[in-house]
Parts: sequence; C-alpha cells; structure tokens
Amino acid sequence: MKPTIESILQNHLNTIQAEVTMSAYTESFPGWMEKNAKPDFFRFCYTVKGEAWLDIQNNRHIMQPGTLYFLPAGTVQSFGTEGDEPFCRYWCHFRLELGDIHFMNSLQLPPFVHVKDMQMLQALFAKMNTTQRCDSITRVLRLKAILLELIAYYLDESHFKREIHNDSGLGVKWNDVLAYIEANLHENIQIDALARFAFLHPNYFITSFKNIMGCSPIQYVTNRRIELAKQLLMDTELPVASVAKQVGMQNHYLSRLFKRYTGITPVQYRRIGKHHDICSLDSTVTASKEENN
Repeated sequence: MKPTIESILQNHLNTIQAEVTMSAYTESFPGWMEKNAKPDFFRFCYTVKGEAWLDIQNNRHIMQPGTLYFLPAGTVQSFGTEGDEPFCRYWCHFRLELGDIHFMNSLQLPPFVHVKDMQMLQALFAKMNTTQRCDSITRVLRLKAILLELIAYYLDESHFKREIHNDSGLGVKWNDVLAYIEANLHENIQIDALARFAFLHPNYFITSFKNIMGCSPIQYVTNRRIELAKQLLMDTELPVASVAKQVGMQNHYLSRLFKRYTGITPVQYRRIGKHHDICSLDSTVTASKEENN
C-alpha cells in the first residue's frame, strides 16, 4: 500500500465517530428466526455457543463459535438457529456519522473474521455490557472506547482492502498531491503550488483537501513534518539542527513546535526512544545544550 493512501486511511480512522446504541448477551433456542431486517445501524455479533444461519446480501453464512460478524447498516439481514443447541452470542448495535458510513463501506470488509483470542474478545463484549448498565458520567465515553477497540480488532483481522474506490471526492489525484508533499517536506510548500498541482483553484483545493483528509493542507504538512522528525530522531544520529533542516524548519521552530505537539523536546524524545528511560525527562541541562547544536 502506498504511504499516501495510508495517510488518507489513517486520517479517516483517527476521526471516526461511533456510538453504541445497544449491546447484550442473548441465547436463542431452536426455532428462533428473524427475517428481512434492514437496520439503519451497524451490528457486531460474536458467537460463543451453538450455530445460526445468516442471509445477507444474497449470501448465506453459518455463524459458528469463534466468529465475529460485521453487519453493515442498510443491508437486508435474516437469521435463524441451526441445529438443536441454543444459539448464544454477544452483540452490539452502533451508529456512525454519514461520512464514516461511506468510508467503512469503501473498505469492502468481509462479513466475518475468525477470532484468535476468544477470551480477549469475550471480555471486551462483557465489559461493554457492564458499562452500558452503569450510570457514570463517563459511560458514553467508555462505551465508545470499547467499540473503537472492536472496530480496530476487526480491521486488523480482516486484512481489509486498503484502497478507496469510486469516490467522487478523489477525482483529483490526491495520491499524487500527497506524494508531492511527502517528497518536499524539506521545502517551503505553498498552497498555490499544491492547488496548481491538483488543477484546482486554491480555495476549492483547501475545502476538498479538508473533506478528504479531515484537516487543512497546512495542518497535514505540519503533522507529516513532525512524524518525519520523529523518525529521523529515532533512526539516525543527526543533530537536531540537521533534522530541522530535513523537515523544512528552523531549529528553534522545530523544537518549539515539537514540544507543543508531544510535550517534550526533540532531544528528550530521542533519549526516551533509544534508551526507554522515562527518567531522562529530568535531564534538561544536557538536552538544552544539545538543542543548540
């Protein structure tokens, strides 16, 4: 996958808005059936015992223990028990923002994944059910955190197709635009130049870029420069001044911006990363001298 496409995916995932509307553990006995449901919400369903059949998008699946199903909103879904045992499963319903719905659909996720760590996944669902019943002011926040963990797990296990297809917003060659930014982080990147590169008026380019990436072009360039600086600090022995030059910044500006983003200086970041010693944060005298090199 090209780094620029990964940037688009990463920005979407970083800003995804999801809300749990209901979760539970349910046992359905032989003979249970639900036909032609078309919910406007998404579903996760994790089978722990028994079997059931699922018809979705003209395909039939047998839901067996150890499988986690992802059922998109707006699809026709029919269920029924299979065999003589009760069908026991954890499930949750959740909603996404409109833009996130389009994004999730573009990933072409498989209908299910095989769960490798069943104890971990069952614990996540159990925690969600417990949290749903509490009356804490942080209840919604905790539910969202668990749901995002489930979504992340599903994405990792599904090895989703990391491409974005047939998106009218991608009529502009965003991959080329982002590749240009990546190759020129050491230069003074101008909005007008990016707009010309994309064959768009600067004002329309800024709006389109923000719709695709979730942030302004300037913010994106700054984020990429900080990430490149982190990489250079970890992978090389370059002085901070040389790192700053390679990311298109003055030394003092990189140090100030880096600390604003991470809470520590570039030298402190390098020391912690290379030596894994949080106590190095206290070593400010040496760091201050090195920052001026």
